[in-house]
Amino acid sequence: MNRSSRCKAPPFRHDCGMDMSVPKRKKNLIVLALFLLLTLAMISYHLRYPETPGLVRIAVLEITGPVQSTLTASVHALRDTWADYLHLIGLRQENRELKKKIDELTNELTRYREGYLEAQRLQTLFSLQQELKIPSVVAKVIDKSQATLFKTILLDKGTSSGVRTGQPVLSGKGVVGRIIEASPNVSKALLITDEKSNVDALIQRTRAEGILQGDGTGGGRLKYVSNLEDVQAGDFLLTSGLAGLYPKGLILGSVTAFDKKADSLFQKIEVIPASDFSRLEEVLILAYKQKK
Repeated sequence: MNRSSRCKAPPFRHDCGMDMSVPKRKKNLIVLALFLLLTLAMISYHLRYPETPGLVRIAVLEITGPVQSTLTASVHALRDTWADYLHLIGLRQENRELKKKIDELTNELTRYREGYLEAQRLQTLFSLQQELKIPSVVAKVIDKSQATLFKTILLDKGTSSGVRTGQPVLSGKGVVGRIIEASPNVSKALLITDEKSNVDALIQRTRAEGILQGDGTGGGRLKYVSNLEDVQAGDFLLTSGLAGLYPKGLILGSVTAFDKKADSLFQKIEVIPASDFSRLEEVLILAYKQKK
């Protein structure tokens, strides 16, 4: 008989090869099972007769030693992993508590810093009170309407605190404006930067007099100063006290630019106010008796 006729498997199939590999796999399984049985037998003998010397004990030790070492290492690794996990959980909780504490301390520090800065601003106003020796009341700015047609601010003091229309309003740096409306608990001040504001002023260095008018954009113009007067950039402007609206000598601002035109009797003088109206928080309202 031809050898090729011994296995007539259809094309693209390998039944003959699979038939040849089955006994080999069975043999491997049998060897593995015998090895496991022998190992179990040696371990059982070792447990029953721990003091018995000889080749059997040595063989048991050789076989069980690596197994026990592997199991011990696995247990230790698992224990260390669990300990690391618990430690990590503890660190996360500790980090959350520390972050919460830091946030609390940061908020407290912010409050202390804010209180310190407010105390400094109020101290400046109180010092101004002592210097002027004029009855006055400290008020907080509760609203700013500088984007409207009129440049005004609202204050938290009114007629119940002695506030009256026409009274000067100051900051720690200089003149802010004057009261134009007052209710029992609120008042409104017109800023010197408003175009409707006119303040009698003089240049501190030369004593040249003029009228400071607001330009509506945050600055002002010193009007009616003769071309013959010596004006320099940086000259300070003070209230002259002539019209009786403001006490004499209060700081208004400083000259930023000037122009002597040949076709005009008066100079064009640009002024920047001493007070920063965008940062006003507290002001001083003077109970000043205006001169008639």
